Amino acid sequence: INWSLKMSLRKSILTDALRAVANGKAEVTEAGLFIPGANVFVGGMFGAAYAEPGSDDFGPLTIGANRVVNQGLNLLLSLLGNHASPPSGLYLAPFIGDVAPAASWTAASFATGATEFTAYTAANRLPWTTVAPTAQQLTNAAALAAATLTFNPGGPYTIRGLGLLTVSGKGSTTGALFAASRFAADLTGMQGGGRLAMEYALGAVDEGDV
Repeated sequence: INWSLKMSLRKSILTDALRAVANGKAEVTEAGLFIPGANVFVGGMFGAAYAEPGSDDFGPLTIGANRVVNQGLNLLLSLLGNHASPPSGLYLAPFIGDVAPAASWTAASFATGATEFTAYTAANRLPWTTVAPTAQQLTNAAALAAATLTFNPGGPYTIRGLGLLTVSGKGSTTGALFAASRFAADLTGMQGGGRLAMEYALGAVDEGDV
């Protein structure tokens, strides 16, 4: 499985972003953070692919544009402005609710509001493990094995989207929710012993490079 945001970014992105945050000129949108003076946008996409029990052949990738919730935008701004310490980790959490992510979603409301899916063998939410950014993006593409869940016996299971949170415990209501996505098409008919690979790519792009 290999997908990523294809973006370019001027080298001054960090300076421009910090200046905009310091001057109160950064704008938040449902898809991410926009730096008006620099014409820069920061946002991402979620993706998932399913493999049948006993198979290493993952099917077509289902993707969805993320909704960076208000809690996530505040976290991003706080980190850029040096008002918060980075979380110790970020974790992917599938959900089954027939809902669209809303700006008001938080870590406290995610488990019940999105109906977090927990019927997989790992004891905790799976980690979003990244390497130092290249090509102006962060992705766990190089560590998909760590973000591939195995379904508990039973099924069929349906997954409708993913969230990215700062706390690992399944169903946890603490920490922060950064972003969530309702897939364009539900992943249905998945069986116990099958696997679901989950990816999130966060990128930044300058308007002049779009």
